[in-house]
Amino acid sequence: MPKRRINPWSVWALVAIMLGGLLVYYNWLKTVEEQMKSGRPARMRPIAATSETDHRGDRPVLFNKDGKLYLVGYFYTGDREQAASVCRRMEAMRAPFAATGKVFLVGVTMAPAEETGEVLAAFAEANGFTGDEWIFISGNEERIRNYMNKEFRYRGRRSSPAELEEHGLVYEPELGITLVDGDSWARGVYWAVRPVGEQKWDARSEHDIRYILTEEMGLELPGAGGEDENDSDDDNA
Repeated sequence: MPKRRINPWSVWALVAIMLGGLLVYYNWLKTVEEQMKSGRPARMRPIAATSETDHRGDRPVLFNKDGKLYLVGYFYTGDREQAASVCRRMEAMRAPFAATGKVFLVGVTMAPAEETGEVLAAFAEANGFTGDEWIFISGNEERIRNYMNKEFRYRGRRSSPAELEEHGLVYEPELGITLVDGDSWARGVYWAVRPVGEQKWDARSEHDIRYILTEEMGLELPGAGGEDENDSDDDNA
């Protein structure tokens, strides 16, 4: 059988594509680095708009360049303590800016087929997450899980039998909470345990939200002109 000849131009085309991809990635990293040095929370990636059923039976359109800030968590309310812990962290991040009416809290279930809007409403009521700022999302399971994986990089992985026996959680916890700005850009991922990669300590969210509200949206907030006590992540290490 004759050997198949490789077209050298095809090889060079592949190399050019790879180098082009590396160049784009390098430029993105430099842009993010420059934004972070200036104190501006980096625009990490755009988030596509979505509309799913919430715990009130409505279908709000989220991340639609609507001028609202969203803190987004991903959890399974069947793991009640774990889910409530994520929600309380989201509440704490919003608390300094509650009076602005600009920051909303979005909780998305990892198991939409099981956790309907009624189930999420019961979870919210039982834990006191009943304010207008809360939006708990369910709907089509495949669509929601694909969306959360693609847009937010949340896996929502179900625990193996061994893991379930070890820690009792049906789903592997997603501890990162994502901040989405009014132009639908992801601006931060906050982590209470150990920041890795693009993730930051929870306390950094106050600096980031304050910067967006004051410097980018033009709101006047108490203490906006002073130095933010959470400006350095090292203080929380």
